[in-house]
Amino acid sequence: MKKLTDLPAWERLFKRIVWSQLAGTEGKTVLDFGSGEGITADHFAENNNVTAVEPWEDMLKDSWHNNDYTQIVGDVTSLAQFPDNSFDVVICHNVLEYVDDKCEILKELTRVLKPEGFLSIAKHNRNGRVMQMAVLLDDLDKANDLLDGKNSAASKFGEIRYYEDDDITKWIPELRIEKVYGIRAFWDLQQNQDKHPDEEWQHKMMDLELRVSEMPAFREIAFFHHLILKKV
Repeated sequence: MKKLTDLPAWERLFKRIVWSQLAGTEGKTVLDFGSGEGITADHFAENNNVTAVEPWEDMLKDSWHNNDYTQIVGDVTSLAQFPDNSFDVVICHNVLEYVDDKCEILKELTRVLKPEGFLSIAKHNRNGRVMQMAVLLDDLDKANDLLDGKNSAASKFGEIRYYEDDDITKWIPELRIEKVYGIRAFWDLQQNQDKHPDEEWQHKMMDLELRVSEMPAFREIAFFHHLILKKV
């Protein structure tokens, strides 16, 4: 049985924060698009009917299956099998910044979302990345490049093609932003990495992160933004 504590410390904290921001998701039909190793799909499958879609088959070699959910290997075209208004909750976490067809994906996610449901999008926040480069990594050249509008890269998935929160509603006018949360406002500035894996410290940091997640000053410098969107 896989456990959350098996994950790297940074990912463990990220999951805990975003899952807390989605608390109360029970008894729903859930689509997790770009599900990766199925960690989030598996978590929500404990109390929901979950379908996970992941295009990279290699990601599924060590996937999480503590709970039962449907796994589809495919890209956005695989959503054509679902009729309109199929899902109460659609999850798309850290996916859109790695693809070119953002609009096509968002259109399909919106189509399969029920009118009373919501879309959960987690995305990199450029300001947070600037803070990380300038403070934690001491890479002032990359910090300046980011301020100049250039992209950066993730070791596992390649180029991070940043987009702004309100770009989503410009691309898909049928969506409106209900909430924007910050995730990891402090983590990437905390340099004592020996503390990071400690469970007591993790829970204290999560409580602090959740406390400031909707405060604009902290949200603006968070490494990730978590958007909750609904159909107009």
